[in-house]
Parts: sequence; C-alpha cells; structure tokens
Amino acid sequence: MNENLTVLEIDGERLFTIEHFPKQTEPTKAYIFVHPFAEEKLWSHRVYVTTARAFCDQGMLVARFDFRGHGDSDGDYDEASLKRHLTDISTVVDHVKKANPSIKHIGLFGLRLGATLATLTALSRGDIEELILWDPILDGDRYMQEILRSNLASQMAIKGKVEVTRDELVDKMKSGEAVNIEGYYINYNYFQEISSINLLDRDYPENLSCCILQVVRNPKQPINKQYLQFSEKFSNNPTLDKAHEQQFWKEIKSFYDRADNLLTRSLSWLESK
Repeated sequence: MNENLTVLEIDGERLFTIEHFPKQTEPTKAYIFVHPFAEEKLWSHRVYVTTARAFCDQGMLVARFDFRGHGDSDGDYDEASLKRHLTDISTVVDHVKKANPSIKHIGLFGLRLGATLATLTALSRGDIEELILWDPILDGDRYMQEILRSNLASQMAIKGKVEVTRDELVDKMKSGEAVNIEGYYINYNYFQEISSINLLDRDYPENLSCCILQVVRNPKQPINKQYLQFSEKFSNNPTLDKAHEQQFWKEIKSFYDRADNLLTRSLSWLESK
C-alpha cells in the first residue's frame, strides 16, 4: 500500500487529501471518506485512518481529506457552508476519477455529519453507486441543538453557570456574530443550512446501494426507528445493522484506534457487492 499527500485547489484555497493506493496497480473501485463535524473529526481521526487502510487492503483506492476550515486545509471554519462542504467532496471525487482512469465505481463513506454530507453528495451527482454510513445524522435541526448544548456544557465547566442561553446563542448568530462550539466558530447561515437537513424527506435513486450502521453502546439496544425509515427509502437492497462500539467521536477514556465491529460489518457488506 502506498499513501500519498495530494493538495487540490478550490478558488485559490488548498484542500489537503491523503490517497491510499492498494497493491493492485489499477483498482476499479474508490471510496472517498467524509469526516464529521469539528471535534468529532479530531476524536475519530485514528479510526478513519485504520478504516481507510483496511478498505485499501481489499483492493480499493481510498481518499481522505480535510474540509476547508478543518485540519491542514485552507480556510476558516466560520466561512463554512453546506455548498462549500459539498464542493469539497465533489472536488475529491472528480480528482480521483480523473487521476485514475481504471476507477469505474465510486463509493462514499462517512460518520455522523460526514455520513449526512456523503448522502447529500450522492443525491447531487449521478456517479455515486455506494454509501457506507456510520451513525448518520438524519435530522439536522436536532443535531444543531445538540451542538449548542455543548456550548452550554462548556460554560458550566468553565464558569460554573450558563451565562448565555441557547436562544441567546442563536440571537448572537442572527446578529452576525459567530458562536464558538468547542473551538470552531459557526455562523447563522451555516446553522440554518444544517438545521434544514432532513434525510427522511429526500428521494433516493434506484441505483444507489447503502449500508447503514447504527452504533450502540449496549448490544441489546434496538435499531433506531428513524434509521429503519431511512433504510426503507433505498430500493437497492439496503443494509441496516447495528454495531457495538464506544462513541469514539467523543472524548473517551480509552484510546480508540479501531472500530472493529463497524469495520467487520462494512467489509462484509462490501464483499457481498
């Protein structure tokens, strides 16, 4: 396996991409990895690396990248928008296809909001054939409310009380002030765009295959009913399963470098294709 750094350019800004090339000189399938939001990207990074290498060991070309405003890519996060995110993903897809003529099939992989953005990209293009989604965010409004709660939790941890309520945080954004969420500043336009996403309200093409994996901390936990509704939106034999893992996209006590149960189910699905 070879791993190369590629720097792509979008409107004068650099998009840092790591490409994992399998031993086969001409792979026919590529997977683009779409990372989650803010600190969730940081905590899940190691799992993304090991998962990308495991996919590559199965003969696929894999590309990981940092959204503009994240990691090593150019840009500030307070400039984030849904359009910029989808443009970044499509830029990587287009690069992989152009630079590797042997690629005939493209899939997208994502965790949490990364899974959501991967899904939206598949809907905006006609060349994405497969999705592997780990704990996807289906309801953007609920997710952004969770994000705001993390700001309240930070206030409690630092100041011992909540000085700025959730509604006041939204009012700040409305007035043009970006709000700090775990060191990442989000603007009102971005807040509205993500809040407006509801994957259950979308129609999905018949040729799109999807593997949806719900992370459960208790193996006896049932499948989320919304995930069941989501899987039913796909007509091309969708897979819905659960995997017992810790929530490694959060700060947890143990070092989490692999999500073995998620990985096993993902590879099993890929082998069945």
